[in-house]
Amino acid sequence: MCAIFGVFGVCEPEQVKRAFGRLSHRGPDDSALIIEEGVCLGVHRLAIESAGDPLNQPLREGETTLLFNGEIYNHRELAATLGLGKADEARTLLAAWRRWGDAFVERLRGMYAIAIYEEGEALRLFRDPAGKKPLYWLRTPECFAFASEAKALYALKPFYFERRHLPQYLGYQATVAPATLDREIRKLEPGESLHLPLHPKSKIQHPTSRTFDPWLSVPVRYRDEASAAVALEEALDEAVALRIPGRVEWGVLLSGGLDSSMVAALAARHSGEPIRTFSIGYEGYAKYDERPWARKTAEFLGAEHREFAFGKREFFETLERWIPLLDEPLGDPAAVPLLYLMERAAETGVRVLLGGEGSDELLLGYWNYRRFYEYDTLPGLPDATWLAGYLRRHYSPGREWEWYRRLAEGEVLFRSTAELYTEPQLARLLRQNVRIGANYEAIARYRERFEASGRTHPADWYSTIDLKLMLGEVYLVKQDRVSMAAGIEARSPFLDRRVIGTIFATDPALRMAQAPKGLLRSLARPLLPPEIVDRKKKGLNYPFIEWILEEEGLEPIYRVQEALGIFDDAQLEFLGAKAHRGKFRQHLFPLYMLAKWLLWKGFGR
Repeated sequence: MCAIFGVFGVCEPEQVKRAFGRLSHRGPDDSALIIEEGVCLGVHRLAIESAGDPLNQPLREGETTLLFNGEIYNHRELAATLGLGKADEARTLLAAWRRWGDAFVERLRGMYAIAIYEEGEALRLFRDPAGKKPLYWLRTPECFAFASEAKALYALKPFYFERRHLPQYLGYQATVAPATLDREIRKLEPGESLHLPLHPKSKIQHPTSRTFDPWLSVPVRYRDEASAAVALEEALDEAVALRIPGRVEWGVLLSGGLDSSMVAALAARHSGEPIRTFSIGYEGYAKYDERPWARKTAEFLGAEHREFAFGKREFFETLERWIPLLDEPLGDPAAVPLLYLMERAAETGVRVLLGGEGSDELLLGYWNYRRFYEYDTLPGLPDATWLAGYLRRHYSPGREWEWYRRLAEGEVLFRSTAELYTEPQLARLLRQNVRIGANYEAIARYRERFEASGRTHPADWYSTIDLKLMLGEVYLVKQDRVSMAAGIEARSPFLDRRVIGTIFATDPALRMAQAPKGLLRSLARPLLPPEIVDRKKKGLNYPFIEWILEEEGLEPIYRVQEALGIFDDAQLEFLGAKAHRGKFRQHLFPLYMLAKWLLWKGFGR
């Protein structure tokens, strides 16, 4: 099931049908829409584990209705516990909720967005803790609506550009839940549940919410490399096996790096035939092209391997398909080639693709974790007050300036790998008031919950905030949109609840000492070629800025600037000049995507 949708209150049938239709790309196999007085509920299905079975949603039992998008990998065990025999996922979920109440999500192992409606009583919405499946909501005086993508809600109301949230988008490459770039539409945080009382003669009330971060309550059990490695191998091996579908064609996205190669190796162990692997590369750009490494892994595993070339023409053609898929702009340039690769894989008949998302964030694979750890463990800054004053008087656009400012001011230093523009940079770029600390306020609740859990080690904080932002707001949003657009379900074994729990049960000092991904490397040695295991991490990169500057340049940004006047002209010129010299590449792309998306929405025409 790949899209859920609902409207409560005023339901104009034709408008509701248009809104529901905007989600049809998420479920090409089946659809069902119920329109009744004051209540509209719908689903679109991409049939994976239910392939060949009749559509059974919206699932109504008595006065309760359930809608579900995702996969619950332990639903058979739950069904057995509940005495349901061979019940499907939807019936198992509804029975689980009836048995355990809203805490039923604490027993789920999988990815999900769930809606449970009790007639005349309440609506409940749930989103999985990793943030694999999205869920948006809208509250007006007349109605409350929810949808798997915000574009369905835009059909119920006009888009109102919320400029106050621009600093979040540019600061983190995406807005931070509950905020979006629309004034009224909100999104659920990963792990959040929403409760909305619904009484026929009452006005639409404000929902209440709670958040479930299961990894923060996991006790540390593994304090040496040997025990941690055994536990991680068992958890990851099981997570991969659980995600291999039994009814449809499947494969593995193979980048040539350690994470996806490890998933492919474990998948090959559990497959009764050669697995299918897919990779992408860039002709004429050897420094970006990792296809030779992916090919080496595929050959070693005996995989049926396909690889695709991606150039400037494919970039711009795919970009034009990518823009309309977005509910709001996303600052990650890797989305464009990933969409192209998903589309090509779908043409081969594949319906499920496994990938390596989450490994870097959990096993500390990024270079910046080590760098920030060096700062975080400094014994203290002498003359910090003097240094703070000096830095305030002598601004520099470099990130090191901001790091030292935070240290001198006693602020939280690491705010996610997703962080791009700092607040001082934004204060100069945007023609609006950007207070120092404004973007930290958007994530302060994550820090508060982290500290309340009793965890203190920086490594645990790095993984926690990146699960929420780098994954929950950027990478998994990208993955969801491109996979759904291609008619593919993307599965991420590293984000299995047991895998995350095992990693957080490992002493964070050991994880940091083993970084980057030392535990995973030890597991991979018997399964992969040594040159793959020992490769230094090379993030997905390609010449996107070169192509943009060669073709459109900054023209889309200037068109939006002329229409809306949201940027400082001198700062735009500064970024453009730097980009031509190979600097601030990542900073320029979110501006370009914002401009392209706003132009598509009708601004600047």
